[in-house]
Amino acid sequence: MEDINYNPYSLASRWSRLGAFIVDSLIIGVFIMPVTYYSGGFDGLFDEPPTQSSVIYQLIITLLGFSLYCVINWKYLQLHGQTIGKKVLGIKVVHVDGSQPSVWALVFKRYAFFLFIPYFPLIGGIISSISMLMIFGQKKRALHDRVAKTKVIPIS
Repeated sequence: MEDINYNPYSLASRWSRLGAFIVDSLIIGVFIMPVTYYSGGFDGLFDEPPTQSSVIYQLIITLLGFSLYCVINWKYLQLHGQTIGKKVLGIKVVHVDGSQPSVWALVFKRYAFFLFIPYFPLIGGIISSISMLMIFGQKKRALHDRVAKTKVIPIS
């Protein structure tokens, strides 16, 4: 596969990756939750049985969240291969050969893949679950890491 310069000791821990994901999610949540609330995204949540927003609505909110994610993190991704969460946790994304990927590769190969794959009917949820489980392998690389040919490393 892409074992060029693979060094398992230079990989970020699963916990630091999870922590960075949580920090990034909280930051986006601060902006998206009020928009979702005031646009009716939570309507029907407590109905019996609960009703879900339309797929179109969910996609619009996801696109809005993705756009905010890009705006908030673009400069960090461009300069250091980091989101705010990765910066806080002291990790960054690099190509498997150790070079810094372009911000376009990070945003559209890595993050868009991770964000939009669950919307594919039937197989999206399965692929998304497999992607997350792959982080427990020796290489600690999820499917979106493999698609973008990246790995997450601690900042030295």
